[in-house]
Amino acid sequence: MAVVSPSCRNPPCGVAGSPHRGAEGGAASGAFFAADAALSSISRPGAFLCPWNGGDTARTVADLLALAGFRHVRDRLHWRHVQPSPDAPPAFDRYLANAQMLRARGIGVSGMFHDSPAWADPGAGRLPRDLPALYRFCREAAAAFGDCVEDWEFWNEPDLAFAPEPVWDYAAAFKVAALAFKAARPDIPVLNGALALPPQNSPYHDAFLANGTAPYFDVFNYHTYAPAAKHPEIFRQVREKLAAAGAAGTPVWVTEFGTELEGLPEEEGAMAGRMAHSPEQERIHAEACVKSYLSLQREGVERAFFFVFGAYNERSGRKDWGVLRRDGTVKPVFAAMAALNRELGDARLLGALDAPPGIRAYLYGRPDGSQTIAFWSESPVDTARDGVVSAEPLFAREWVLHPPAPAGGPLRLTDMCGMALPAPAPAADGSLTLAATRYPAYLSGLNGLCAAPSRPVGADLQSAPVPIAPDRSIVLRIQPDRRDFEITGRKTVAVLKGEAGRARIEAWNFSDTAKTGTVAAAGAAVSGLPTAPFAVAPFSCAAFDCAISQEPGFAQTRVGAPSPTLVLSGTFGGAPITPLAVPLLFERQLLATCARVPLPWRDPALWQRNSSGDDDAIAYDEAAGAIRFDASWRDPASDRWLYPERPLALPGESLDGATCVAFEIRSEQDKVENDFKSQYFMLVYGDGRPDAHIPYDAPGGGWETRRVMLYSSLDLPAVKAVRIGANPGGTRCSLFLRNLEILKSRPSPPQAGQQP
Repeated sequence: MAVVSPSCRNPPCGVAGSPHRGAEGGAASGAFFAADAALSSISRPGAFLCPWNGGDTARTVADLLALAGFRHVRDRLHWRHVQPSPDAPPAFDRYLANAQMLRARGIGVSGMFHDSPAWADPGAGRLPRDLPALYRFCREAAAAFGDCVEDWEFWNEPDLAFAPEPVWDYAAAFKVAALAFKAARPDIPVLNGALALPPQNSPYHDAFLANGTAPYFDVFNYHTYAPAAKHPEIFRQVREKLAAAGAAGTPVWVTEFGTELEGLPEEEGAMAGRMAHSPEQERIHAEACVKSYLSLQREGVERAFFFVFGAYNERSGRKDWGVLRRDGTVKPVFAAMAALNRELGDARLLGALDAPPGIRAYLYGRPDGSQTIAFWSESPVDTARDGVVSAEPLFAREWVLHPPAPAGGPLRLTDMCGMALPAPAPAADGSLTLAATRYPAYLSGLNGLCAAPSRPVGADLQSAPVPIAPDRSIVLRIQPDRRDFEITGRKTVAVLKGEAGRARIEAWNFSDTAKTGTVAAAGAAVSGLPTAPFAVAPFSCAAFDCAISQEPGFAQTRVGAPSPTLVLSGTFGGAPITPLAVPLLFERQLLATCARVPLPWRDPALWQRNSSGDDDAIAYDEAAGAIRFDASWRDPASDRWLYPERPLALPGESLDGATCVAFEIRSEQDKVENDFKSQYFMLVYGDGRPDAHIPYDAPGGGWETRRVMLYSSLDLPAVKAVRIGANPGGTRCSLFLRNLEILKSRPSPPQAGQQP
């Protein structure tokens, strides 16, 4: 039996970490515990078997959200659904009705939209190219929803598949959307579209912030499905990136988090093709939900939204995310959420108690001056960094708490799902013996406990110096000519294929007055920009056809910092404007300055089978002159992937100093489209760290060269193996690979006076 003594006997400590905001400003202001309801999309009629409210699924979910005690939820709409024609104003219909229904229950909405209508997007992507149309839509949406929507996000996960366009396109569109939201409702918080890639190895984070976006968002928005054990490092990295962009201290929200620790569902659901959690998986699901909420709060996140409240499956029905089951009943996680909101929803985190090994205990202060502790015994849900965990054993442990002052009233003990438990009786010395299990419990009615004030790692970072407040109404946009440029590096690098590349540079004025100024370029040579000041009319743009080339004397030897970045900046009316930043790669010079190191690829013995296929094989194909990887799947609903592994085991095969890996690839499938859900080049560290996933363009039916850029932030010397593959759309897939090589930077020649 362990004994815990208070670290001090002073009055309760102040708030640790990031404080909540005050209660003013609406029903949901200050609420940390939130839910991604996606009410208008996944709870449409027929989404689940609904025997209540005459089958009204949206109303039923809204009632359940209120019953669980939520005061803030996330919803989403599709622009293309509400405004299919430019000739009519947006018809928000069920989206607005649902927001009003939630508001009537004391619940505010975090509003988000994506998917442009075809008329606003003449390109092949999803972001609108028509920036004035985007401005009008965002302004009209903010006005129409009024205070039913308490904050607006622009887009969802632009670093993933929701925005195929490059990061600088998203940054420009985000600036326009933010200006429009504020034009309709000046005080409403604006959030960036949540980034979802891990920040450590994601150049998207850096490029997004380098484009001068920080002055446009009030809250930085992020998504994570990582287990709680990874939260400290993730949010330290998020804070470091914000600080480097001059935005230290910016509130951070997580508008989606969830868990995969329970594994893929094991039972048939109530609706065909929709698998469901087993009872054991439901327990893990609930445990991970509560612990992730508390972990995110501990890391200084100001608001967190669990994904997802309604009944919802992904991956062809084989991943169950929802709080509701498809038969309309609720899982244990619903009761756990309700208990969390009831016990801690109006409390503030004071810090972590100094508990014995294996016990975690967080101290909360309540508005009436009393205290509550949330405590539990550690389980694999707390320590796992990936994989699937079991719901057994219970990890029962006892510990002794010595409150420094008697309770101000009766003690109240509840379990994770809100069931009342017998409260511990104080011993003669006032100590309390508490029985902890892996499932969090709440003890209320305490007084005088003190948690050592603590802040998340990196919370005290200082912002990088920033210039004077910019004129945000001028927004720069660039459109590189795709005949001259290839976009790579997770949509963050423009690869110039020849000596010079054509691009259209636009300066947009989203204000009511004409403005005059100048735009200048750095980091690359740009011809075609005017040297004299030019005027831009209100809600119009000045456009210039330019040519981009490398600056004289520049030598590119690797991608990533310190790679060249084209930065467009300017001054209008005496005030600076926010920059536009485009990381560049000059391919011709890069290839000329790199040494090519072939990796033997023909021998099947050099490769290891790695697929989810029911059958797979590796062989050298004489006719194709390539190594061939085959996989097939009997179940068309299976999770299909094929990623053969090549250990870097031969002498000289280290990636240390590598700029990129190049290979030729083609594919065949039993599907006419020969399409892929995703395709990655993976770096395998083999020391417990997760693989680094670097996307490349999907392999087609003919031979094509792929160059996968290796960023300097990657720990290249530690890479033990590489994987090259894809997630096919069909149930039979063959990948053909040849001419695999590493491109490494040659050492710079010695300067005059230096030893060779």
